[in-house]
Amino acid sequence: MKSYGRFDALKIASHAYRMNSASIGSCSRFARQARHYTLARERLLTGLHSTQLRLIATLPPTHEQFSRITAIPPTDLKPPRIKSHKEWRRWQRRLMLIGTVSGLTFAYDYYFNESSLYRNLKCVVVLSIVAVDYKLNFNEGKDINALHTRVANRVYDLIASNGGLYIKMGQALAMQAAVLPPVFQQKFAQLFDMAPQDPWSEVEKLFLKDFGKRPDEVFRYIDHRAVASASVAQVHKAQLKTGEWVAVKIQHPKIEKQVNWDLGAYRMVMYIYDRFIFDIPVYFTVDYTCNRLLTEIDFQNEARNAENMNAVLQTEPSLRNRVYIPRIYHSLTSRHVLTTEWIDGVSLSNKEALNRAGFSKSQIMDIMINLFAAQIFKWGVVHCDPHLGNQIFRWYDGRLQLVLIDHGLYIYETPEFRQQYCELWKNMFIFNDKAIRDIAKSWGIGSPELFASATLLRPYKAGGIRPDRAPETGVTKTDNESQQSRAREDFEMQMRMKDQLKQFIQDTNKMPLELIFLGRNMRIVQGCNQLMGSPVNRIKILANWASRSLAMLPNLTFRERVRAWTNHLVFKFVVGLSDIGFWITKIRRMVLRRENEGFEDLLERQMKGIAKKNFGIQIQDEAFAA
Repeated sequence: MKSYGRFDALKIASHAYRMNSASIGSCSRFARQARHYTLARERLLTGLHSTQLRLIATLPPTHEQFSRITAIPPTDLKPPRIKSHKEWRRWQRRLMLIGTVSGLTFAYDYYFNESSLYRNLKCVVVLSIVAVDYKLNFNEGKDINALHTRVANRVYDLIASNGGLYIKMGQALAMQAAVLPPVFQQKFAQLFDMAPQDPWSEVEKLFLKDFGKRPDEVFRYIDHRAVASASVAQVHKAQLKTGEWVAVKIQHPKIEKQVNWDLGAYRMVMYIYDRFIFDIPVYFTVDYTCNRLLTEIDFQNEARNAENMNAVLQTEPSLRNRVYIPRIYHSLTSRHVLTTEWIDGVSLSNKEALNRAGFSKSQIMDIMINLFAAQIFKWGVVHCDPHLGNQIFRWYDGRLQLVLIDHGLYIYETPEFRQQYCELWKNMFIFNDKAIRDIAKSWGIGSPELFASATLLRPYKAGGIRPDRAPETGVTKTDNESQQSRAREDFEMQMRMKDQLKQFIQDTNKMPLELIFLGRNMRIVQGCNQLMGSPVNRIKILANWASRSLAMLPNLTFRERVRAWTNHLVFKFVVGLSDIGFWITKIRRMVLRRENEGFEDLLERQMKGIAKKNFGIQIQDEAFAA
């Protein structure tokens, strides 16, 4: 073997370390070169004599020799890690654990939580798809109507499949029908016809839980089939052991466990509706609406509402004997069960039965509109769900009487708001535009004229001038041009709707949230009057109650009260002039024999024109349905 001197050995060692440094850098990038370098290093070291290697090892390192060496020694290099069979088994165990936990979670959710988690996860998925669809396709040049149709169908199918409070929340969304695209209005109107019924075994369990006895043990007789059903509860006819017939309203058993989950989903729906889909300010109403829904499913609260309504009703001689509130049986009432007096009569929804009974349509609507006007303007205790099925008419002591049922959804106005609302209505009839602007500004609302039109549910123009109609052009277009023009018009109209509504609602912190449910009440009342052929002047009745309530405020001095009653009498004469248009419309309808030419029909067409021209909103007939 060839011998090397000390200097040669140092050169070889230095060269070897330089090779190490160069090779280490490439090893970090190319794993295959690490193996080649290890073989080369072994061949190099075998050429050195062991005594020379020991000599090299004993040499003290110097700064010049090793100052540039920063690489990791080759001995620290490790071969590529290959996953072992044990590690794969570890991942198998993890997947099995995740699957087991997920299965147990959904089993618990199904059997003990009424599928609340599953229903809300489905809601998250559907709304995520909706949000992405709008973000990608709500652009000029896209088919906006097809987009709205897809989304309306998805949301409707979600609500219909989940049921329960989702139907009630869908109905709350339908309350915003005036600002929804037409396809939403048409689709969501079907939610009011959904009435799921629970089997008797489930009803019996809930009754037993609340009272410790089965219904058959409490009542002499109870019909196991529900005579009516809604989204929150169903009603059974029963007879007490003392002989009185009663209506037993029993909540759907799933509602209590689902309510918090479902309200959380409703918040999410409105947030996405507000921020991502239509970009319209509506989320500020969520807390108020959720609180109303929570009180609606508390039947003890409904019993209190009914008694409060009966108490204020007795203070009004003109309505005391014309309206009746069924008696509450408190011993058979709980949070989930409400027992009231059974009343035989004809529902307002049964138009043919009303005709057979010989009830006067004008008397029906006169009682109804005066009742709800007194609630809004005088008492401040407002029944906010006055649809057709919640009003029953009967003959009592030789006179027509309205029986008002279902007192779950109520609002209680503050005295300050009630006074302002009365002043708003009165000033709209005397065209006091400054007062209207001041009230609208104090409520954080812009566009006072549009606000007045929305409140009256009839066109309003500052100074009493009739709103201009949208201009019509006589230019004809080809089918392709018409389709493109409609698509462009739809997009521009909905963008204008967003801008106008944002200007309309300028300060959500100031807006009285009572307006949401008052608007619902008045739309339903208008729909009822329209269904009956507009037999009475609804606007006149409401305006008279607003003026009269201002004259009856409790904090007026004697002189102020005299002045207020004098102004009220003058106001009644002025408002009476509105009967001219009402009777002209009525005579025209009788002469021309046009069933759809009533006063409310005329107002509705004018409102549609104003909404489309100024707001870019297409209002469908369902928006005014009762």
